[in-house]
Amino acid sequence: MSNTALHYQDLTLDQEFPPVEHQVTQEVIDRAALAHLDFNPVHTNIEWNTRAQVFGTPKTAGHGMLTMSMMASLIDRQWRSAGATVFRMESKLVKPVKVGTRVRCTGNIRELHPREPGRSYAVVAITATDDEGDTVAVANYAVRVPD
Repeated sequence: MSNTALHYQDLTLDQEFPPVEHQVTQEVIDRAALAHLDFNPVHTNIEWNTRAQVFGTPKTAGHGMLTMSMMASLIDRQWRSAGATVFRMESKLVKPVKVGTRVRCTGNIRELHPREPGRSYAVVAITATDDEGDTVAVANYAVRVPD
């Protein structure tokens, strides 16, 4: 998939995206909390998590917008500079991402929807897994692609 000459007619079903990996540090979680205005202590309060262990771990965790942002980066890195735009996403969050985890996102084109000029789109199915091999989230992103 080229990021300089993206055209809807060149897309094929099952076309894969290069995997993207993210190292989830406390700094990444803190920045995501600030960007998403989500200051739940499960994300940002290390001392509180040591006592509360909400997800069965003394570590802070990212979950929700952070995970969806990491998955969206798979599309963003390949297609955004070529004019593609995500206009809908459906996500299922399966497992929180503990600080110190490496998340790997993979995806492929699941559906193609030809429409009138400027309205065609693809559905990209994305899976995020942690370094234990567990799925942390799955999603379908609807992406409008240039003609």
